[in-house]
Amino acid sequence: MRKVSSYKLIVIALGLMLVLGLMLAACGEEETETTAAPTETTAAPTETTAAPTETTAAPTETTAAGATGVVKVGMNAPLSGGAAAWGLPGMEGLTIITNWYNEAGGVKIGDTTYTFEIVEYDNQAIPDEALLGARKLVLEDGCSLILDLGGATSASMAPFLTEQKIPSFTLIAQDLKADRPYLFAVTDNFPTYHALNVRFIKETYPDAKKMAILSQDDEIGIAAVAWSEAGAEVDGLEVVYDEPFSLDTTDFAQIVTKVLASEPDIINLGACYPEYQALICEQAYLQGWEGIITSACWDFGAILAKVPKEFMEGSVSNFPDFDDPKLVDKGVFAAGKTYQEFWDVWKAEYPDSSYSEITWEYGSALDVWVWAAQQAGSIDGEAVSQALRAGKDVPRSFGTGNWTGMAYFGIDQLLAPTVPMTAIRDGKPAIEGWKNINEWMAEGDNAAILEKYLVKWNLSVQ
Repeated sequence: MRKVSSYKLIVIALGLMLVLGLMLAACGEEETETTAAPTETTAAPTETTAAPTETTAAPTETTAAGATGVVKVGMNAPLSGGAAAWGLPGMEGLTIITNWYNEAGGVKIGDTTYTFEIVEYDNQAIPDEALLGARKLVLEDGCSLILDLGGATSASMAPFLTEQKIPSFTLIAQDLKADRPYLFAVTDNFPTYHALNVRFIKETYPDAKKMAILSQDDEIGIAAVAWSEAGAEVDGLEVVYDEPFSLDTTDFAQIVTKVLASEPDIINLGACYPEYQALICEQAYLQGWEGIITSACWDFGAILAKVPKEFMEGSVSNFPDFDDPKLVDKGVFAAGKTYQEFWDVWKAEYPDSSYSEITWEYGSALDVWVWAAQQAGSIDGEAVSQALRAGKDVPRSFGTGNWTGMAYFGIDQLLAPTVPMTAIRDGKPAIEGWKNINEWMAEGDNAAILEKYLVKWNLSVQ
């Protein structure tokens, strides 16, 4: 029994060893197959890696043939409401200039040719609305620059646009501040030309002795008063009235009666919004006043609806119609086109509109941005801003300009050219002279006199 039992044990042991061997063999085959699978999986990523190589090659080919892109231009301005006359006409000129660029096939910046798309936002000259507009235009629409009227709206946007390093352009140079490094004034030299206007009036009308200044009680209006008063002191004029009026004023009869009681030879409308201009001129005319009127700008259509053109004869400002023959030798205006060409297109496309400097200034700011982007070889906000600051003899409306403003704004980001002096002749502004704010500032005690009035109106940066 013991022998049989031992034999059985040997058989069983051999059987177990055979089974174990088969199991080990099976496991070996499974491991071999499993190992082979990663080999195939590894091959797949090799094919996947090849795909991005093809994708990367596409821009290279496009660049060789001429890469293209779109610059989105943020028009964040009052397109309705009380200040619409300082925003809405700008859409006309901006549209003309962007169309010119696009019809020419775009603009080469670096290795890319860009066309332009206007993205508008109606901020109604409300600061909080302007900030909302800036955030939308930059973060949602991807705009590379912001065009703005200025004043309180510029102040509201400045921290956000500084954070985003997006260059913005104001028509109100008084907005410039040391802590707003991405804000530039490149087309409208307001309020500096108010001092120059007074000089021109003194030279042209030497018998004028007394000046009354009427302007609305906001940042824009106050700046005009300060610079006008400085100009008056420099050139020996007596300021007989300088009280800003409320923004909600609609009846100017009593205000004009009070002004005329001071017997002014000059009524300076400062930076009155166009609707105020027409109402003040109407009251001055109805109350029998005769003299010289000056203003930052004109909405002549609105004014001539209230008074005969003879009443405005000789009135002084800075902005001519672009068919003025004295602009011919100024050459190119924007997008390679002349002032006359702009005038002709505007007249043809907007025959029912009233012309003012607002019509062209926003578009002219875009033209300066294009120059800087080409200098930078990029549309990046920081690169464009650096190119602007480094620019010398920068092409702009009425010729080239250079940066100034440190003495009165705290930063050299006003692009100041020699600006035209115009007088109304037969119902139309005509160029009768040219003046430069840098030359005025360099004279005698002019800088100190200006500082006195900036302090008076809480505008000093010293």
